[in-house]
Amino acid sequence: MSDKTIMKQIAEQKLKAFSIGTMGKRQLSKKEVEDQRKKEQEEAAAQAFEEFVATFQETPGKSSKVWVKAGTYDAGRRQEDTREKGKLYKPQSRLSELAEKLTTAERAQEYARLLGDRKPDKPGKKRDREKKKSNLEMFKEELKVIQEEREERHKYKGVVKNTLDETAVAKTGGQIVSDDLKYGSYDNGDPTTTNLYLGNLNPKITEQQLMEVFGRYGPLASIKIMWPRSDEEKARGRNCGFVAFMNRKDGERALKFLNGKDVMAYEMKLGWGKAVPIPPHPIYVPPAMLELTMPPPPSGLPFNAQPNKKDRHKVPLLRGGDMYSIDDHERREIDKVLLHAIVKVVIPTDRNLLMLIHRMIEFVIREGPMFEAMIMNRELNNPMFRFLFDNQSPAHVYYRWKLFSLLQGDMQLRWRTDEFRMFKGGSIWKPPPVNPYTQGMPDELVEIEEKEPRKGSLSNTCVSCSLIFCSLRDRLEDLLRNMTPQRLKVAEAMVFCIEHSEAAEEICDCIAESLSILQTPIPKKIARLHLISDILHNCGVKITNASYYRKGFESRLQVIFQDIHAVYMSLESRLKAEGFKMRVMKMFHAWEEWAVYSKDFLIKLQNTFLGITTPVSTAFTDMEESWAL
Repeated sequence: MSDKTIMKQIAEQKLKAFSIGTMGKRQLSKKEVEDQRKKEQEEAAAQAFEEFVATFQETPGKSSKVWVKAGTYDAGRRQEDTREKGKLYKPQSRLSELAEKLTTAERAQEYARLLGDRKPDKPGKKRDREKKKSNLEMFKEELKVIQEEREERHKYKGVVKNTLDETAVAKTGGQIVSDDLKYGSYDNGDPTTTNLYLGNLNPKITEQQLMEVFGRYGPLASIKIMWPRSDEEKARGRNCGFVAFMNRKDGERALKFLNGKDVMAYEMKLGWGKAVPIPPHPIYVPPAMLELTMPPPPSGLPFNAQPNKKDRHKVPLLRGGDMYSIDDHERREIDKVLLHAIVKVVIPTDRNLLMLIHRMIEFVIREGPMFEAMIMNRELNNPMFRFLFDNQSPAHVYYRWKLFSLLQGDMQLRWRTDEFRMFKGGSIWKPPPVNPYTQGMPDELVEIEEKEPRKGSLSNTCVSCSLIFCSLRDRLEDLLRNMTPQRLKVAEAMVFCIEHSEAAEEICDCIAESLSILQTPIPKKIARLHLISDILHNCGVKITNASYYRKGFESRLQVIFQDIHAVYMSLESRLKAEGFKMRVMKMFHAWEEWAVYSKDFLIKLQNTFLGITTPVSTAFTDMEESWAL
């Protein structure tokens, strides 16, 4: 080979070696990348525009379409224009003219302008939306709406109140009625509620004990004690609760007999509360009322009919499965007994059995008596269908009555409760009440307290064997034993005595007995004297028998102040004696201002306290001097 050929091969090998290696490329700047991206988008838009325009271009071939023009109707002239009707034409695109005049980039821009000036959003860039309100702003707006509604309600409430006030003034002849008479001291609540509010309950009382106390007056729907949760509620030393009856009548009866009664040394306060839902079945049924829903004892008569009292000796004692004698005379006697007998219908308490009876009645009414005969033949040994065969069982009696009731047009949940005869010459059938628990407990079944407290006595007997009602005398003795000269202590005892003024004589004896004890501390004796003074001051209130205290203490004050004189003389300290004397004399002065007793009687009591016996005029002068001191 020649030298030129060799050199040429070497040069090619060198060039080949240099072109094989990896050569570094310069990284494009952001502007270059943006320009490149725009260029690619313009090329893509131009290509799409060309494809779009090409669809309207005339291309030779079989796929080209030719259209035939139809006639047009000129509404103004009310005639059809048929000048171009039947001519052939091909649709022309307005964009084809632009495609011939403009370049590719200009055509793309014009195409974008025709479609709309909106450009696609950049990736990652959020659209400008309406600013979303925060939760706080929404909460403020909600509070503002609530406040506006409240102000509007108060505005209308004030208008109604003013209208009622004007009406009340007009009815009273222009006189102003006090707030207590206008609105009442308490709210009677819903007139249909059966829920009773219980106040001042013993903290140790349980719901079971309340159930036994209130259950004597009717079936109970619910019982709830509001147990204290905080230390402040526990420090009160009393609880409250609610007892709901199934019927309003039973609640009114319990409110009448139990309001103000002492339950475990706490005087219970009752009132109507907010209505609560009534359940279909009560949580407690009185035993006396439970007997009404129980089936009667077996009598041996068909359908377990209960004979009249005067005919019971005529009913022969038969065992199950025995038949009556076929003697005509005995049969006539039995028919006479059945004529006055009563078949009592009782609703079964077994839910499954009750549903089976209702299902059976549904098919018998639909298919007829042959269906009943088929079921009796097929289910002869099935204990669930025993009610179809034993005509003296309560389930069979209910089945026969329910079937007869529905066939007579009664409803499933509402039926006639009048007594009737199902068979001619047969017994009297007594349907069950629609809902015995919501109809109210009969008055004759209510267990009234066997021993009512006699008038003028604080002794009270137990009403329930499981719940002991402490005597009122023990309560009064506790008040006297724990009494101090504090105003609240004296006021509490005074209110108790005024509320139980029917036992004024016994209360006066109890207070006089407490003042006769010489070892009682002086503050307690002063507090008990203040109690007598407060009772005499309030014995004129409009409470039954409250005025009895004036006469009751009048016959005992002479003995009381003899005991007070003994206490006064037993004081060794002169300062204590003078202070004790001053308090007693102030009490006499107050009695004279109140005109509780006559001056002669008060002077006599003062002389007894001071231990002197002087004429009335001298004693009156001494009393005035002592008051002046």
